[in-house]
Amino acid sequence: MKLKKYQKDETVKYWDTKEEIDIPSYQFKANDVRGVWVSNVANIDTPICEDVASYKDYLCKMIANIASYNLNTMIFQVRPCNDAYYPSALNPWSKFITGKEGQNPGFDVLDFVIQEAKKYNIKVHAWMNPYRVGQGALFPTDAKVSEEEIEKAKRAYLETLDEQNFGRLHPEHTLVDGANKIILCPSHKEVIDFVTKSIMEVACKYDVEAVHIDDYFYPYGKIPFVREEQDYLKTRLNENEAFDDWRRRNVDMMIESVHNELKKLFSKTGKKVLFGISPFAIYRTHKSIREDGWEKGSYHSAGALQCYSELYSDVYKWMKEGWIDYVVPQIYFPFERADVTYHDLTKWWNNLAKETNTTLYIGQALYQMGSNEVWQNPEEINNQLKFNCQFDHISGTIFFTYRDLVKGQNPIKDQALDGLKKLWHGTN
Repeated sequence: MKLKKYQKDETVKYWDTKEEIDIPSYQFKANDVRGVWVSNVANIDTPICEDVASYKDYLCKMIANIASYNLNTMIFQVRPCNDAYYPSALNPWSKFITGKEGQNPGFDVLDFVIQEAKKYNIKVHAWMNPYRVGQGALFPTDAKVSEEEIEKAKRAYLETLDEQNFGRLHPEHTLVDGANKIILCPSHKEVIDFVTKSIMEVACKYDVEAVHIDDYFYPYGKIPFVREEQDYLKTRLNENEAFDDWRRRNVDMMIESVHNELKKLFSKTGKKVLFGISPFAIYRTHKSIREDGWEKGSYHSAGALQCYSELYSDVYKWMKEGWIDYVVPQIYFPFERADVTYHDLTKWWNNLAKETNTTLYIGQALYQMGSNEVWQNPEEINNQLKFNCQFDHISGTIFFTYRDLVKGQNPIKDQALDGLKKLWHGTN
């Protein structure tokens, strides 16, 4: 069936072509990943723990609701801000559990989630943020403050953190990004080692299928050059290594470090923990569209953000080198958006995953349903799932985010949720 624009007698086409979009019938595959992210940062999907009993009850009901959609995978955020949802020798308890960083909630949240998920045959992936220290901004982004004032505010904020927090212990390994938020320095070996150890602590101790990093590498709030200049001059390979290449290499070293340690864990113990990355949907734009494009790049507007040049994450390299086991591009776009489209990006990622032999799941924007004029079609998400069926290298989907599986937010999303249950219970 050819896909028509919502409430219009006009077909949807691939970028700058007359090729129409096919929407095949849905083919349910039991072994495909049907997943959802559970976002703990800022308590997006889970509440503050007022008492253990009610908090556990919330988690149980959440997992039961996930199971009601026949989902089989949960990407549970365990390290939102240099902290932990489990008893850790390296990171303090997360403030998003009790409201206070370092405060023990009285039980191991991650282990409880894993054990409860097992009752429904749901696999858990431990979702880590590698660099983020502070969620809030020290100053408004348009504030005119000196580097000295920013450094002073950073130090003051770090002193409010738990004594176990790596950022407080090592302020010399932190910096402030362009949105005035504190992160760990991606270029510091000590940070790479610490992030790797934090990830491996979970991989070694817990029965998780995978460890998972999303799109927060170098932050969207770009770090001013002056804040990394000295590190760049000190640690660049040589005078010919460009600043952007240096930044990408810093992230490369972290990804390779995690890969190597997971490989060692498997060699020593036989325990296989997968490593997954969920990048922003656009890796690089095609060279026919913009000057700094790539001959293998994707098709969309010239002004679209590229994770290669703006988040300094070279996902293709990680796929090609075999450093990651799966990739989940966040294709949070509909079929009918003018500048970036779901179908062009999904087809592109299928081809890249096939070339590199990397398992591919598609990150889909359930949260967008009914949110604006290009997300009004109640069949948008179902059509995306059907569209995916025609590609041989897509092995599942992951939705952002859990709270959007709860009905009652808007009629369009509610219709989409009803459709999902029909698709994934084989009744559509």
